[in-house]
Amino acid sequence: MNHRKNEAHMSDDARLAILETTILNINSSLLDIKHDIRRLDEKIDGLQNSLQNRLWSNFLWLMGMMIGLAGLIAHTQHWL
Repeated sequence: MNHRKNEAHMSDDARLAILETTILNINSSLLDIKHDIRRLDEKIDGLQNSLQNRLWSNFLWLMGMMIGLAGLIAHTQHWL
């Protein structure tokens, strides 16, 4: 209850100063969070590009092997 008595006697300027300080701290924290999220987003984009490149590489190897196997079968069966 002692705390409430002190608040009642606080001037409006003091209350505004506390509010401004609190808002600045919250803003600073939000900017840090925003920066961290952007950094994580860039890392995720890099990882996705890497995975996409690997998938295309694997797909092309698989298609090449299938075509090669089909050619080998066609040759052994004297279709070509």
